[in-house]
Amino acid sequence: MREFRLLSVSALLFVAGCQTGTSAGGSGGSGATAGRSGGAGAAGATGGAGTGGTVASGVGGSGATGGTTATGGTGATGGNGAGGAAGTTGPGSYALNPPKQCDNQFFVSGCQKGVASSTCGGICAAANACEDVSQKPGADVGFLCPRFALASAEMAQAAADDFGATPPFNYAIVGHDVDRNGLDGTAQSACCQCYQLVYSLPENEAQVSGNGASAIAIPKPVIVQAFNTSAGGGQNFDLFMGAGGFGSFNACDPAFSSMKSPSGLYLYSSFPEQGEPGSGGVNAATQLAGCKTNENLVTAATLSSATCVSNIGSACMSFASSTLTPQALADSIASCTKSNDAASYYHLNWQVYAKKIECPTHLTQVTGCKLAPQGLPAANPNVTTPAQAAADTSFKTTAGNGSHYTTTTMQDCCKPTCAWQDWVTGSNGGLTAVGQYNSFYSCNQSGVPVTE
Repeated sequence: MREFRLLSVSALLFVAGCQTGTSAGGSGGSGATAGRSGGAGAAGATGGAGTGGTVASGVGGSGATGGTTATGGTGATGGNGAGGAAGTTGPGSYALNPPKQCDNQFFVSGCQKGVASSTCGGICAAANACEDVSQKPGADVGFLCPRFALASAEMAQAAADDFGATPPFNYAIVGHDVDRNGLDGTAQSACCQCYQLVYSLPENEAQVSGNGASAIAIPKPVIVQAFNTSAGGGQNFDLFMGAGGFGSFNACDPAFSSMKSPSGLYLYSSFPEQGEPGSGGVNAATQLAGCKTNENLVTAATLSSATCVSNIGSACMSFASSTLTPQALADSIASCTKSNDAASYYHLNWQVYAKKIECPTHLTQVTGCKLAPQGLPAANPNVTTPAQAAADTSFKTTAGNGSHYTTTTMQDCCKPTCAWQDWVTGSNGGLTAVGQYNSFYSCNQSGVPVTE
């Protein structure tokens, strides 16, 4: 089995006008950030995320019961409060104000540390849960948002809002590096770009021996938006899913002894540790008993066996959190479970066909990053199988470096590269965004996006 390639680089970032000289960013997430990790605001950030929650979480996004409305929220009735009862995610309930601009810039002009009347209230540096935050008193600490996970309630609703009640795609986010001379040409950054991926062939242990065909059901195609860098090269798409796998960092699991968060902050109090670190997390094919034949192969029958299904359920139900909203925790469990299901076994390395496309409207409402139209084609709902993708010359199998397009999996809970506008519209990105929707959302420790 190919090792999951989740890398990171560290860097020092500074906030203009902060007058401190301390680093404003640190180590990024797995596959993450090229070191440019920074912060999401704490609960109570202006507009959208207040103490207790927000309609962003999808818990009771439209008329949930049991919660309290977030201060400065979008005005939906009955948003989710911490500990509130889960409601129903309805059309558009995930739509929020733009990401908090004081938290998504490397350099904030006019900010003076401790001077409340200066830009950003004198809090000049946002922080990443995967860095040492001791030099940034009062800084918002950012995490990767659970609502972005494959099969989360918000992602599923967004796909239905774009393509109907039974969408031909699932939505996800991916770590992806610029595919030079391939899908991304000469672009500076892949941040916030979208791709249609059609699954074709799983790794060796899930192939029919001798003929190169898949021995398991081929998952539904995905439309993905790039949220992270250092993800295994331009040929790879590193999907975020529940218990997807640590790389170089971990802000998920406080009990994982060999890899601690420098900030000391985590999203979960209990986390599935199978396949950690570096082996893709909770992966039925490699980490769980009863999911293979005696010949060490994976088939539809082995994945559907009572033993395998039970072990998947036990592993995925080990998520627990004292800080996350109920919906954010439920999204993590659902993503882990569904990505290991025999009918939708995404939690494996796959070869894929790939096409760069304009981002669907509702996907970007979940993520917060909206690029201006680039003249790219829209997603094609008529291309969903390997045979259809092979017959359509707009889909590619080989990246600019000559390697086949592939997928891997991740979850490390660190704030990602593309939650910084500098990697989107700034000097590291060079792209044009729609207004202040110029980065991915980052989340506080409750899993609530921090917004303007």
